[in-house]
Amino acid sequence: MLKDFKERVAKLAAQRRPKVLIGLYQGRHSKAIAESVRRAHYEVADVLVVGQPVDGVPSIEAGPEMPAIHTKMIEVIANKQVEGVVRGNVEEHGFLLGLKSTLGQAIAENELRIQCPLVMEDVHGNIFVLGPGSTVWGRNDREKILWVDSCITMLKWFGYDKPKLGFLTSTRKANYKRVETDNPDLLWSYKTWESAEFLVDYYNKKGYSSKNYEIHVEHAIADNCDIICVAEGPIGNGMFRGAMFIGGAKYLASPRMAVPFPYEDTSQSEQDYYAHFPFVAAMINGKMKG
Repeated sequence: MLKDFKERVAKLAAQRRPKVLIGLYQGRHSKAIAESVRRAHYEVADVLVVGQPVDGVPSIEAGPEMPAIHTKMIEVIANKQVEGVVRGNVEEHGFLLGLKSTLGQAIAENELRIQCPLVMEDVHGNIFVLGPGSTVWGRNDREKILWVDSCITMLKWFGYDKPKLGFLTSTRKANYKRVETDNPDLLWSYKTWESAEFLVDYYNKKGYSSKNYEIHVEHAIADNCDIICVAEGPIGNGMFRGAMFIGGAKYLASPRMAVPFPYEDTSQSEQDYYAHFPFVAAMINGKMKG
């Protein structure tokens, strides 16, 4: 497990007050969101809101339409008016692709989007990186490697040099029987097993402690894994939502590693964005990007 993760983030975040942008969409705004942003502005960073204004925080109104908010956010970033970004509750797809175009990034969309570690804290205080969490990406070995490598890089920023890796499947070892079948669900299940076995071997050869935990995420957590790679992105997305909105877990951080400046991703469903500000401030103060 990632011991002292929050303390390491807080120490870097406290070094100085950076300037951080967040986007807020009128249709998803709430008093709780406004209060969390206001608190971050008073305690962590000089916050600049684009979209729905927040009392007591510098804000740029950009109308009620999502594309207009995206455009203004990208303009602020391109003009270097801020040092980092907390995405907020704006729709992520259009914003990220707009950034990619404006910044002239020659990178495939899947490579841009898959490199996004998701740091969770469960109800017992265990902290680990879970994913991939995309509903589209993370269904093949190459994308899983991109994701795991981005997690390893992110953890190195905070002094975790040899994270322990766990890989999950959609089946158990006892049920894996590679036989000829015309059942696509079985074929997919077998593929997730073979993927986990391949990735365990791949990372063991690189010197990391790695193991196939079958379908048992609870075993990976009990075994103190730092990075837990799921069978495919849509499963990771469902696990994240179940853990956070039903199971009481906390969403601590999710940096967009392929973006060339500190960018902290968020969930549109969140009602409290405070925790994301210390993390992006730590990235900025630690000169982890740029």
